Amino acid sequence: MIANYSTMATPYRHVKSHSQICGISMLLAAAVVNKRFRTLLLTDPQLALSQGYYGETFPLTSRERKLVLSIKAENLSDFARQITSRPENVEEGGCGQWAPVNQPALVFEAE
Repeated sequence: MIANYSTMATPYRHVKSHSQICGISMLLAAAVVNKRFRTLLLTDPQLALSQGYYGETFPLTSRERKLVLSIKAENLSDFARQITSRPENVEEGGCGQWAPVNQPALVFEAE
């Protein structure tokens, strides 16, 4: 399901600096495709990060790791919103950066 999402806060869009996949993107992708990992991430992010996903760990900077561990969310949409509402905590580099846009953002409701 696609929902049009707009809040009082400025929406952000992701601008890649190059094609390398970053740890935050890998983390979110694993949570989208695997319900068990998603539940673990939302209930025990420390364990989710230490276990990784199918043997793969997430290359997070210390700032990104602190951000992930600080998030309290009931669902993946809220988790992602909290990451994008604090783009200053996501390191620039391989993943690019979050840039404000002047239009509503699309939110995909993960099951």
